[in-house]
Amino acid sequence: MHIVYGLWSRNGKVYAECGRGRRLKGGSFHLDYPSVGATNTLLMASTLAQGVTALSNVAQEPEVNDLSKFLIKCGAEIEGAGTSNLLIRGKDRLYGCDEPVIIIPDRIEAGTFAIAAAISRSCFSISPVIPAHLTSLLQKLEAAGCKITQTSHDAIQLSGICEENGIDRFKGTGIHIQTGPYPEFPTDLQPQMLAFLTTCKGQSVVQETVFEDRMRHVRELQKMGARVQVSGNTALILGGSNLCGSSVVARDLRGGASLVLAGLAASGTTEIDGVFHIDRGYEDLKGKLQSLGANVKRSSFS
Repeated sequence: MHIVYGLWSRNGKVYAECGRGRRLKGGSFHLDYPSVGATNTLLMASTLAQGVTALSNVAQEPEVNDLSKFLIKCGAEIEGAGTSNLLIRGKDRLYGCDEPVIIIPDRIEAGTFAIAAAISRSCFSISPVIPAHLTSLLQKLEAAGCKITQTSHDAIQLSGICEENGIDRFKGTGIHIQTGPYPEFPTDLQPQMLAFLTTCKGQSVVQETVFEDRMRHVRELQKMGARVQVSGNTALILGGSNLCGSSVVARDLRGGASLVLAGLAASGTTEIDGVFHIDRGYEDLKGKLQSLGANVKRSSFS
């Protein structure tokens, strides 16, 4: 595919264009890694490129399949949606979609609230959600002791109440989490799950294989009393920590979410700076947590 006629950067942004009267041309692409962003970008570009485009080893996350379905409704010709190989026949133009388009539930937001129930030892329902999109997470939560019930086709109930005779029975022993492309454990839930495992008895291991330098939240969790040893992109969690409130900094979106969850479980008050990172991925997180009974406030300068 002839992607650009011109390529330049200005004010921290990269600009690309094919030139007046030119169009992208179809071609064959094999992704060395099934990146969601790369897959979506190539997919959208291919729908209006001249000729046929073949994409292999693409991401199979539900969001990619959802985008493919939307583009097809707008007139795109795409084969293989939901698989690792896509074949796109370019069109001169796409059209508006007359029928209603319902975006699938955010599985990462749903997963974050599922972990919130576990780490706070609470019980609540989450809806709408597609349970099949959360299989890898729910399996790990169940292994740790969480009780999960699918109450309808788009709702699940999570019980983080796991006590016998006043003793917390949640365990991290034997739990090994390794992130990877869908349907493996999502990297965007790794920091939240790591925070939860610090509160479980026994040792557990979290291995990050998708992004480098995605253990920056560990240092902040350690300020709250978490016992975690990091070597490269692997964390050994020495569970059973009694988390205590502290002043911490959100270094990125999901790492910031992990600090919010840790704050729910910690004694005392937790102050989180850098919450603008969290705002990128969660709509009214404060309000939703407050509706569940959490004592969460946001300062005017956050």
